[in-house]
Amino acid sequence: MSVALRALLIMMSVGSLVYIVRKIRYSRMQIEYALFWIVLAIIFIVMAVFPQVVYFVCNLMKVMSPVNLVYLFIIAILLLKVFMMTIELSALESKVRELVQQIGINEKEQRDEKGEDNNITGGYKG
Repeated sequence: MSVALRALLIMMSVGSLVYIVRKIRYSRMQIEYALFWIVLAIIFIVMAVFPQVVYFVCNLMKVMSPVNLVYLFIIAILLLKVFMMTIELSALESKVRELVQQIGINEKEQRDEKGEDNNITGGYKG
């Protein structure tokens, strides 16, 4: 792994850690979501500081270049994150649909109650 790639990994990881911590600090990001990005940044720092780990895994997986392994790792992790976010988005859409239906039912019941009250009191001319 080249020195330039290692330096870039360290700079980007430290920069993203600082950014994430600032977002958590100002309550713009929940800790449970930030945890993924923090762990990923730490993994990148470890990969950059200890390239022997990357070389070892590269030899295990029979990958030609350590840089290719790093890129493969990044792509795989981001695809996994997108998949997990898709699952979460589907669950949230289901909850929103249920809430909208419940609100519609409640509003209908309120209109029906008001309509029945008007018919009972206003409908009798005795």
